[in-house]
Amino acid sequence: MKSKLKKLEGTARQLEVEMPKKMYDDVFEEVLRDVCRTASIPGFRPGKAPKDMVMKKHGKEVHDEVKQRLIPRGYEQAVQENDLNPVSYPQISDILVSEQGVLSFKATLDVQPEVSVKNYKGIKVAAEKVAVDDKEVDETIERMRNMQAEFKDVDHPVKKGDFAVCDVETLMNGEVISKKREKMWIEADKEVSLLGVGEELCGMNKGDSKEIDVKLPENYPDGKYAGKEAVFKVEVREVKEKVLPALDEELAKKFGKENMSEVREEIGKQLSERKEMNSRIKSKNEIMKYLLDKNKFHVPGSMVRRQLKVLMERAENELLSKGVAKDVIESHKDKLSGQLAKEAEDKVRLYFILDEIARIEDVNVTGEEMDAWLRNLASSYNQEFDKVKQYYADNDLMGGLEEQLREEKTLDLLLSAANVTEK
Repeated sequence: MKSKLKKLEGTARQLEVEMPKKMYDDVFEEVLRDVCRTASIPGFRPGKAPKDMVMKKHGKEVHDEVKQRLIPRGYEQAVQENDLNPVSYPQISDILVSEQGVLSFKATLDVQPEVSVKNYKGIKVAAEKVAVDDKEVDETIERMRNMQAEFKDVDHPVKKGDFAVCDVETLMNGEVISKKREKMWIEADKEVSLLGVGEELCGMNKGDSKEIDVKLPENYPDGKYAGKEAVFKVEVREVKEKVLPALDEELAKKFGKENMSEVREEIGKQLSERKEMNSRIKSKNEIMKYLLDKNKFHVPGSMVRRQLKVLMERAENELLSKGVAKDVIESHKDKLSGQLAKEAEDKVRLYFILDEIARIEDVNVTGEEMDAWLRNLASSYNQEFDKVKQYYADNDLMGGLEEQLREEKTLDLLLSAANVTEK
């Protein structure tokens, strides 16, 4: 067998492969025997028809199957002969069988880039000093109190802080432009309510109606109305007063503690842990930015395209969840792709940088570490560990998880070796 390697742009390579007549003939005989065993030829039992009659009826299928079997063999052998490390599936083209019975084809593929990472220890990182004050604890407790609030029906007019249960229609130039939203809860507070109109409800009674001028947001679901002036027609069906629980032992027990002092202590601990985690994430982001700035090399285009596809799907789903119409997303797809292209390339480049550092530092992930991660995941979703692990195994996710944990361990190593200055 002959193979010739051609370098294309970046990490792309092209193999030109020729497989001799003997290889073709040997596989041809294999395929023909297989076809003869099952071929249905009038007047003959399966497996008893002459080869020339089988070829007359199934010749094209036989030759196609020969190529299907031979090309992967030839590709694998050519990859080994040229000492390549592919990171993409090959694109096969120019398949030809000559009159002499020589099979030739071209295979275009991406190979792993050459990466040489130096000076990755002692990276300068600025870390935020972790501290929690009483005000943050108080604000957290207030949010927790709000989650335990009760809402009582009242007969008085809506006042600031009350909730009005309303039917809302959106009109433009006197015409309804969206389906009426019934029993919508609106807080009578400008800062937190629907487009800031909540405070306009103050003074209204149950059964009252009012039209409120608004400007629709730029991400309004129907793009043709986005950013335009409109009117909310609001009818108040119920008025509810929010009643917060007292800061006493009864509330503490709802949070799993004996008293509010224990609640404050636990909140302080959790806030501190969260800040510590966020500080580490920011420091790791600084390290990753440094690595990307200092290590420039061509990355496989096929991997960048796959990563871009993942980022695009994620961005589109996020926009849909925010109420942006599908046709609006489609109309901005090219712009969105352009915005995400660099991020996709950076992610691929960073993967190779961290992989090289992990290789140098012999960073590996144990089965126990993977199980521990899966146990935490199962616990957070209140699922059984064995079922979660089986799901990952059945859906071929274990390899990706190992890769993810290896990257995290590598970043932890780099952070522990960094030159950290506390702000």
